[in-house]
Amino acid sequence: MPGAPRKSTPKVQPKVVEPVQVEPVQVVDEVDDDVFDLLSVLDTEDLPPLPVTLRGARAHIRRSYSGEESVKFTGHLRNQEVDEVLKLIAGEVDGAALSVALASFNTEQGVKLFNQIAKMSTLTEGEALALLPAYSRGMDGAQPSQDVNGTTAEAYAKS
Repeated sequence: MPGAPRKSTPKVQPKVVEPVQVEPVQVVDEVDDDVFDLLSVLDTEDLPPLPVTLRGARAHIRRSYSGEESVKFTGHLRNQEVDEVLKLIAGEVDGAALSVALASFNTEQGVKLFNQIAKMSTLTEGEALALLPAYSRGMDGAQPSQDVNGTTAEAYAKS
């Protein structure tokens, strides 16, 4: 109505929320004897090393690892750092010798040999590295294009 006074809505003052102070987590260098270290679940059985040879390269495959070393192994695999994995498994010198020996094989054979080394280490039970189908058979493993009956020029002309 033209002559009626306007009602204004009361303004609400925003609440000021003070930040909550959180104590930082303390990293302890030494573990108490009565505290269970969860990383120890990843420790492997204490087994003697296995002597191996590959094209004249002699090495000893370790079979005893701490939980921390098990985590490093997985990290190196995730980043496809094969040389680092071999150094962890066989030591600096023997790991480098195995790496050179593996490089003399084709990809499929190298992966098969690497997986055997990883199994012998007891750090993995299955395949540590897997081949993609296109790697193992060249481009024969590639998926056919949608227009498999036409040539590239014909497919280009249709679009």
